[in-house]
Amino acid sequence: MRHGIGDTKVPYFYRKKYMVSAEAIRQIVEGNPALSKFFIVDVKVSRDNSIVVKADTDQGITIDECGELSAAIEASLDRDAEDFDLEVSSPGLSEPLRLPRQYRKNIGREVVVETIDGEKLRGTIAGADQESFTLEETHTERKDGKKVKVQVQTPYKYCDIKYTKLKIAF
Repeated sequence: MRHGIGDTKVPYFYRKKYMVSAEAIRQIVEGNPALSKFFIVDVKVSRDNSIVVKADTDQGITIDECGELSAAIEASLDRDAEDFDLEVSSPGLSEPLRLPRQYRKNIGREVVVETIDGEKLRGTIAGADQESFTLEETHTERKDGKKVKVQVQTPYKYCDIKYTKLKIAF
C-alpha cells in the first residue's frame, strides 16, 4: 500500500498513471511544420510508457534524422507529467510496407507480395496512389513457338494484400 493524498491509503495498482498515446505522437510530428519531411510508419506505446516510433522520409531516414525527430518528440512531451522511454528508428528493410507513401517511395524497387488469398508474387512497384499500387511482373509466354519474356502490369488494392516486402539483394 502507498499513501495517497492526505492519510488515505491507496493500493499501488489503483493509482492512475498518465500514458502517452500513439495518436499524440502522430499529432506532434504531423502538426509541426519543421518536421514535415518525416512521416510516421508506426507507433507503439506499451503499458509502461515505452514508446517505439518507426519513421521515414521520402529519401530514406538517417541516424541523425532519427535523433532530430526523437529530440523534437521528447521536447513536446512533459517528463513531469509522465515517465517514458522513447526509441525512434527506421522501419527496417525486412518489415512490410504499410503506407501508400512507402509504396510511392519504392517505385522501381523489387518486392515480394502475398495476397490475402495466399498467392505469392514477385515484381517491381511500377506506380502507387492512395488506394492501390501497380506491380510489374515478368511472365514467360510462347509466341511463334518461342518462349518470350513479357512484362505485365497489374494493379492491386492495398486491402487485398497481406504484405509487401522489399526484395533484398546482396
